[in-house]
Amino acid sequence: MNLQHESGGTSKPSEAEGTTAAVLRSRQHNDARCDTPRPLRRRLPAVPVPLPGESLFSWVDHLAYSYEVDRTQIMNRLGLDPKTAHAFRLARHTAELTISSAMSLHAATGLSPESMHDMTLFGFVKQSEGRLRRHLEYDWAPEETWSFCPPCLQSPARWPLRWYQSWAVMCPDHDCYMASYCPDCGSPFSPSILRSDAPGRCPGFLDRDHEPSRLPKNAKRRSKRKRCGRPMWEMDTTSVSDPVVRRTHLRLTRLIASGSPTDEDEQWYADLRTLRTLLNDPNALRVRAFTTPDPALQERFTTGEEDTSTQEREETAPVVIWRPSASGFLSPMRRTVSDPQFGTIWEGQRDPVSEAAKLSVIGSVLESRDVAAAAEEVFSVVHMAHLRDFGERLPSYLSRSSPQLRELIERALASDALAQLHGAQPGGHVRG
Repeated sequence: MNLQHESGGTSKPSEAEGTTAAVLRSRQHNDARCDTPRPLRRRLPAVPVPLPGESLFSWVDHLAYSYEVDRTQIMNRLGLDPKTAHAFRLARHTAELTISSAMSLHAATGLSPESMHDMTLFGFVKQSEGRLRRHLEYDWAPEETWSFCPPCLQSPARWPLRWYQSWAVMCPDHDCYMASYCPDCGSPFSPSILRSDAPGRCPGFLDRDHEPSRLPKNAKRRSKRKRCGRPMWEMDTTSVSDPVVRRTHLRLTRLIASGSPTDEDEQWYADLRTLRTLLNDPNALRVRAFTTPDPALQERFTTGEEDTSTQEREETAPVVIWRPSASGFLSPMRRTVSDPQFGTIWEGQRDPVSEAAKLSVIGSVLESRDVAAAAEEVFSVVHMAHLRDFGERLPSYLSRSSPQLRELIERALASDALAQLHGAQPGGHVRG
């Protein structure tokens, strides 16, 4: 066993732990709908202390690394029911931890309820009900992380909970933009697909050149696709040089970390989410002009409607190409199928640098002395968003946006969306 403690200590039993475990146990018995109680686990001899802001997924994987076992084995030891879809289940636990799972985890590690809660997105639930889309205020929430900082994946890799946030565009520790896919194979990133036998290496598959997806009956079976295997910690990243991005990201990080945001922070956050929503698909807003000292962000903006159809049809097209959107920013498209018979299929992906460019624009507007005038100067309405574009229900933060954005919102929303907006009641929380 090679148990390491980068954080400088271990989690040890204390007199208060019996009380905290009893609280979890009593909460479970108070509701008949809770998961079936599980037998308490024997305490592990030593447990690394979670790093500040660390995700549960990262901490469990680091625990497996410390004990030199794979993820499935450590999850079984912690009572987290790995079964077969261990990565998916651990991602679900990171989003929301059932009380019965929290009890097993507490018994096996001695972690306090506070520590476990801080490593999840939504804390404790009586019973997990499935996908996160039921959280109306948190439609952004993926069940996987979508971006990563390559230097942070240097072994032993540990990653923060903020990587799950939709605004995770930069790493404040390394002052660089995040990445979201492998430049060699185009595979999108998620910790859940990292292989225990090849930690920190891209688990995606390399493309088969000119290999048909359908073969004659008598043809030999195709060979297995080769895994990419590129060390993710060696992927190139670009340093952040836009001060607005730094300030906006810092404020978002502090806002999510604080338990009681101020009214000013609540208003700023509602305005930021409103403008982000209108800039994203279906792109009700377009940026007229984009000024930034950051070359990486400048490359993500275009003033024209560039035609990528020819490039998409080329047999030698790269794995990832860039397509302009109605908002004015470029977004990556990944080639998922390249077949002589069926053509090429492209799949849209999110890009942290493009998202950072949007944060730069929005942050600049919200930092202006006259927000209404700045919004009018920066944005133009190119598409009136209908209620169906929001899944028939507007997010409540649109109704909480400041009066300085009301004129812009009135022009960006179609009549059906405006009708619901005017009847919406303010409310909601700040986490997301």
